[in-house]
Amino acid sequence: MMIEEVLRKFNPWWHKEYVSPGIPRNSYHLEVEKLFRRERILILFGLRRVGKTTIMKQLIAKYIKEMNHDRIFFAGIDHPELERTPLQELLREFRRINGLKSNQEVILFLDEVQSRSGFEKELKGIYDLEKSVKIIASGSSSLVIKQKSSHLIGRYRSIKVKPLSFLEYLAFKGEKLDRSEPQLMEKMADHYLLEGGMPEYVLSSDPGYITELVTNIIYRDICTSYGVKDPKLLKDLYFLLMQRVGKRISYSKLARLLDAGDDAIKRYIGYFEEAFLLHVIEQEGTPNERKYGQKKCYSPDNGICSVISGSSASGPLAENCVYLNLREDCEPRYYNKKGIEVDFLCKKRAYEVKYKAKLAENDLIVFSRFRKKGLNEKWMITRSERSKKGKIKKVPFWEFLLER
Repeated sequence: MMIEEVLRKFNPWWHKEYVSPGIPRNSYHLEVEKLFRRERILILFGLRRVGKTTIMKQLIAKYIKEMNHDRIFFAGIDHPELERTPLQELLREFRRINGLKSNQEVILFLDEVQSRSGFEKELKGIYDLEKSVKIIASGSSSLVIKQKSSHLIGRYRSIKVKPLSFLEYLAFKGEKLDRSEPQLMEKMADHYLLEGGMPEYVLSSDPGYITELVTNIIYRDICTSYGVKDPKLLKDLYFLLMQRVGKRISYSKLARLLDAGDDAIKRYIGYFEEAFLLHVIEQEGTPNERKYGQKKCYSPDNGICSVISGSSASGPLAENCVYLNLREDCEPRYYNKKGIEVDFLCKKRAYEVKYKAKLAENDLIVFSRFRKKGLNEKWMITRSERSKKGKIKKVPFWEFLLER
């Protein structure tokens, strides 16, 4: 009976009206609707607290209107009363409580699946035996997709939930996109630059929230998953990396600063990537140059970068934000040859970030000297300036954020 009580608390719409929580993130609703036409298992994955659970509950409100309220099931399967109960048993209990037959269509929303050992086998079992069941699951670590999904190959589609886009940020701040008010948009982009897109932080502006988030990921996701015995070293390394966003990093230099081995530093940076806490990019060049050349690192969110680094310097933050937008369409690389360094190359375009209201003459030198075959355009991301001369195009930061 205890399990029934827990399930009733997780599913209040079984016995009363349910109101959709939070601010809608409609792009995810549309993506789920599109994929659900032909798939029966969807996995929402991404950084902790990026909004996956809220999106699931918004979807629940949507499907309640399209199906009977008693056909929708939600559970945080890391709950102490549920974590050892097989998913098939939870499904049976759900049907018993609501008087459902096995051939009636239902949707299961399963939160935090990465915390459950063997979840992929359980999902496969439901997929193979329960043709009337669709599942939307969420997971906070890339281990869900990269290491624990072999049993689900061909049986699911994944959707990465990202921090708020600039458009979503405007909605969370109660503003509307208005291209006729460039000064307002510029001001909002300045705030976005510092706050980033973690939903709760955008609403609360509490830096302690970000610090706690990063600490939890390091201790709960990384140390637990990989058996790391020195979480303080991991935390110190991450703080150092956030202070070096947009700069070339040296594993040996980081190792000396932290009194650790080069291999350990390289391995830990890989862990940060797996947990979505860090992005690493390569230098443009031959396969050997890409593999052995120095890498650059970027934060998954500008709010995380500004809080953890303790810096509000607009240059690195703007570069970080430009990178996050570019990586949606390509795998950006930086260019550094013959004394010329360009921030990003992506899809036959070069990008240089100069977050200034007014550029000086020497800010353009890098592009005037930069020659590379196959480039269609050279974009200079500025704070305010807008112009085009030949292949060089100056684009205000806030307009760049709306390109996608």
